[in-house]
Amino acid sequence: MIKILFAVISIGVIFSTYAQEAAEKKFQAGIILGSGLNFITPGTKLISKNGVGTDLTIGMNFNYNFNISSTVGVSSGIEFDFESFKYKAAEGSKLYYYYNDSQILTKNNYLDGDGVYSSLPVTAKLYQVSERTEKPIYLTIPTMMLFRTKYIGYVRYFGKFGVRNSFLLKSTIFDKGNSFDGIFPSSTNNDNMSTSKRDLSIYKGSVGMSGGAEWNFSGSTCLLAELGYYYGFVNISRGNSIIGDPEKNMSVFTTFDPSLHPSAYNPLSLKQNQLLLKVSILF
Repeated sequence: MIKILFAVISIGVIFSTYAQEAAEKKFQAGIILGSGLNFITPGTKLISKNGVGTDLTIGMNFNYNFNISSTVGVSSGIEFDFESFKYKAAEGSKLYYYYNDSQILTKNNYLDGDGVYSSLPVTAKLYQVSERTEKPIYLTIPTMMLFRTKYIGYVRYFGKFGVRNSFLLKSTIFDKGNSFDGIFPSSTNNDNMSTSKRDLSIYKGSVGMSGGAEWNFSGSTCLLAELGYYYGFVNISRGNSIIGDPEKNMSVFTTFDPSLHPSAYNPLSLKQNQLLLKVSILF
């Protein structure tokens, strides 16, 4: 019994020493790995939700305390988000685009400034979208306020509040629908498609909060786990162009009759919310 009590006390002293070492550090940095779920909110009646998307996050985070005794600091870093989200054509709506091989054509590819067909490639085909999955890759810089408790043994708890700033690196499109090769449509999956212009906005911003625990298990090395929810406040669809023809970067339209005015083009407005679980090792 005495030996067991001595062992427990010894382990407690060791962990308390580790925790003290970690607590005295103003700056921590390390690697993170995360996974999550993506939920979209359509901003147009042309599309509707179609299940839940996913997110895989890898990168580096750092925490900085304003001073040694403070439990308040900032958390940031660099993360790469490999995401997916889904939507479908709403009941009663028809969404079309022209494509050439693996490239989705925008208005700028085949209409002149007056909305008249001018240079549509002879190999271009018409496509009607039923369901779409987008798989973007983002570079994310989180900017979060950090609030931590003192160590309780060798564990302390924390909360974060702030903004995730994401910048689009690449986006790939996977469509289900019908291809019009001639007069009659045929069911076709258009996989690994891209646009000559980015289909999504280059910036995605979301505000949210997370909470978790930090375990100091060796020296100043800590294992962290956190769960957070982030609300998207930016329309992640590119929409109107800022310079020149506002529709020049749009690819989706609601009719393929070339005699109609190009006001039939429609931006697929949507916002994205995320539930993220992240695990990190900080040194």
